[in-house]
Amino acid sequence: MNILVVEDNDNLRKMMCLTFEYHNCSVIEAKDGQEGFELAALRKPDIIISDALMPRMDGFQLLRALKADPVLQTIPFLFYSAIYDGDQEEKLALSLGAEAFIDKPTEPEELWARINAVMNASGCRTSPGKTVQAKQDETQYLSEYSQIVATKLEEKVHELEEALLRRKEAEDRLQRLNAELELRVAMEVEKNIAQDRIMSHQARLAAMGEMLSNIAHQWRQPLNNVALIIQNFQLEFESNELNAVSCREYVSECMKSLTYMSSTIDKFRAFYLPDQQQQLFNPCDAITEIVPLVRDDMAFHGIELRLQNEGKFLVYGYRNEFAQVIMTIIMNSKDAIQKATPLNPFVHIVCTQSDEAAVIKVRDNGCGIPPGIVDKIFDPYFTTKFMAQGVGMGLYVSKMVVEKHMHGRIAIENTADGAEVTIEIPIRHKK
Repeated sequence: MNILVVEDNDNLRKMMCLTFEYHNCSVIEAKDGQEGFELAALRKPDIIISDALMPRMDGFQLLRALKADPVLQTIPFLFYSAIYDGDQEEKLALSLGAEAFIDKPTEPEELWARINAVMNASGCRTSPGKTVQAKQDETQYLSEYSQIVATKLEEKVHELEEALLRRKEAEDRLQRLNAELELRVAMEVEKNIAQDRIMSHQARLAAMGEMLSNIAHQWRQPLNNVALIIQNFQLEFESNELNAVSCREYVSECMKSLTYMSSTIDKFRAFYLPDQQQQLFNPCDAITEIVPLVRDDMAFHGIELRLQNEGKFLVYGYRNEFAQVIMTIIMNSKDAIQKATPLNPFVHIVCTQSDEAAVIKVRDNGCGIPPGIVDKIFDPYFTTKFMAQGVGMGLYVSKMVVEKHMHGRIAIENTADGAEVTIEIPIRHKK
């Protein structure tokens, strides 16, 4: 059996062809009524199954053209439509000579059964197919056809209006959601800013604790000197050995110690003061300046602090913030060493250059970080210390300073005998 399928939907046409080929039929394909009429005249199919709504020539026009052709008018014709699916359309189709009017969608086997029924009724073209008994009046046909088209246009316009209304409602909902989302984002941003302020404040409080500890170590020796001078002053006075020369010497020594202590306070105060603006600075110089602030404390705990500067370049950022990052890393190394108690404890700082980045490495022999927490070490509020010793903000704030403020990178990894923190910061200028 040769079947001509006239359908403008490519996927549906292919599906129908597969169904008919499955039943050993030869299938001819046409994308619209005009092409269907030309193929019908050329190939003379046994049956034609056609969509109703198509470009160039629709199904009604195709059917009317076929029935007007003496050679083609006997070919059985089936309508297969989803758009034109009312009683009025079916009545017009049958009046024009169609054998059947089938609504889309229909199961493939049911469609095949309808085709077989039509072919059996027409005797597989051994007798003339269904024709229009009396030539339909052109005016009546145009009237009915126009009414059907107008009705469908009205339905489509109504559907379009409803679709536009739904789209407008969806757009209004989307605008409201966007406004709510913007408000939520603004609130979350403000909340994050406030949280960052709290974190920075907590980190600064922890740093102040470190500062007081370091000041205590810096002051211990000069305070001992002042105490000894006062005791000698008293002994000489009570033994009538005190004279003007000794008095001046004792006062001079006391003033030297007090001046040193005062300068220590100024150095720490300058170190912990927040920067007012970003600037170009040499990170190696910044590290060199902070080493004296912690060297006494490290020495008191038996830790050797080594510094190796190999770079003459400038980076851009907040100098004091960067220095505090290095201070935080050194203090964490000190805590790890105190906990592990290795032989010959040390903290080794190397400041050098790699490609277009300043590279600072801080290494210790504090036995490293347990594998299970390496990935969490920069998380906020994460700490391995007792709560009285820290709140877990130092390394998190350090990461923020390096990555957000200086557009660099900070990472930590275990070595053979400890841990190594690596900081990379883009170089802005080479000396």
